[in-house]
Amino acid sequence: DDWVQRHRRIVQQHANQYKRTAWAKILQCLSVQGLTSSGGGGSVATDGGNSSGVSRALIKDRFKVFNIQFEELHQKQSQWTVPDTELRESLRLAVAEVLLPAYRSFVKRFGPLVENGKNPQKYIRYSAEDLERMLGEFFEGKTLNEPKR
Repeated sequence: DDWVQRHRRIVQQHANQYKRTAWAKILQCLSVQGLTSSGGGGSVATDGGNSSGVSRALIKDRFKVFNIQFEELHQKQSQWTVPDTELRESLRLAVAEVLLPAYRSFVKRFGPLVENGKNPQKYIRYSAEDLERMLGEFFEGKTLNEPKR
């Protein structure tokens, strides 16, 4: 029992480290940190930003970086294999519990800035449901030449 408990804790520690390491950068894209002016008047939206002083170009850039990073993670991590079904599902769920609310919130708050411009689908490529479906493909051990579903 002690051995099993100790190894479960080790697996959980590795799972937590994976979440921090693999997902910190992409979650930073969905953070409001660095987007809003802090009352100092130093950051003025010069290219059609809204009244809160958020730059449309900066929001577009955040969406663009998010898309690139998520696609890279999806490509890599859907090739990885986690043979233990319970662990695989728990990793997917742990990522979804952090990523999906952050994405929904970011799209709800800043999506209108992009949606009202040219080519909004270039920046907001995914719905939260798309991301959830794609997370379900993680850790399946797909080969690169397998067709996407």
